[in-house]
Amino acid sequence: MLGSELTLFTLVFREKDKGPAAVAALFIVGTLPSIVFAPWAGTIADRFSTKQVIPILSVIGGAAVFAQTQRLDTWAILVLLFIANTCASVIGPTWGKLTPLLATKDDFGRAMGTIQTYFSIASLTGPIVAGFLVQATGFVWTFAIDGFFTTMIALLPFIVGVNHAPEALKEGEKTQVMEGFRFLMKNALLRSLVILVFAMVFCMSVVNVGDIFLVTNIMHANAFIYGVVGSSFMIGTLLFSVIAGAKKVSMRTELNLLGIGLGVLSISALGVGLSPNYWVMIPIWFIAGVGNATINSYGVGMMIKVTPHDVQGRVFAAFGAIISVASIGSMSIAGGLIGAFGVREVFIVAGALAFTGFAVLFPTVYKEQLKIIKANA
Repeated sequence: MLGSELTLFTLVFREKDKGPAAVAALFIVGTLPSIVFAPWAGTIADRFSTKQVIPILSVIGGAAVFAQTQRLDTWAILVLLFIANTCASVIGPTWGKLTPLLATKDDFGRAMGTIQTYFSIASLTGPIVAGFLVQATGFVWTFAIDGFFTTMIALLPFIVGVNHAPEALKEGEKTQVMEGFRFLMKNALLRSLVILVFAMVFCMSVVNVGDIFLVTNIMHANAFIYGVVGSSFMIGTLLFSVIAGAKKVSMRTELNLLGIGLGVLSISALGVGLSPNYWVMIPIWFIAGVGNATINSYGVGMMIKVTPHDVQGRVFAAFGAIISVASIGSMSIAGGLIGAFGVREVFIVAGALAFTGFAVLFPTVYKEQLKIIKANA
């Protein structure tokens, strides 16, 4: 995760001089694999063992990252990014299937909080390290570090000693590659949660395209300060993830905290758009990070609890694909909107729309999860 943060920061900072459309293209190409290959990525995670999938794809993905240390045309960078993220789109659900093998249902929230803690440490450290490396050495070492870490993932299934070994199909049985999408749509809780997150991501993804222009061009910050601003979001995520991982709470409390977190996160873009300087942005992003942690800890934990293990790879790949569609759709228009109306104005409108979506859609999620809580009681 640290290596991925270094690469993302470097690509965005290197391409920003080409304008919002170039930055949006990076995010779009990087996100496309999780949409295009979602049915097959989830199927591979469900139907092949961890020790088969992870080594092969880690080596290929690492090579694609290493290649970006060279001076390349924009089209070549986009191709390599697409290859690396195609491998990552399969590796993600493959690792995800190991969590239910190692934690009980009652501890899924804590397990996801603990996992999110490690991810947050990487995401917190990444922008600061990347900002320093880019400022001091240029655009080579960040890619080299990411390529090394990505390749080393190939060894982890054997070092950790865990493995998802799928059951063989019965004679005449075929793997249903679209089962993940079907399960999401027929389960009432997952369906309502997907719709809510889709709406919020669609409104909020403009921030990914525009924040570098707000911080560096309007607020006149350098690469290091831009990294610090991004890190404040991850500090909030990290601190709450530590709490979520350490403290076990009831399912109802998890639901309430999820609602608060979604509400806080949805309005953060509005606050960023109104910020007069990056000193104000830092605490806003910190609070938004806390809200983000509730989703990754409790929202994902809820999904795991209601999803049978034999389809979890396909379900989570499908969920990721749907959310990626929202992200790409938003980023596809973000560059044009920011260029036409200004980054602050777009952020303010996006934040207002995201909070409206939360207010309209979260009550359905709350009602469906409450049914599950009462059934378990």
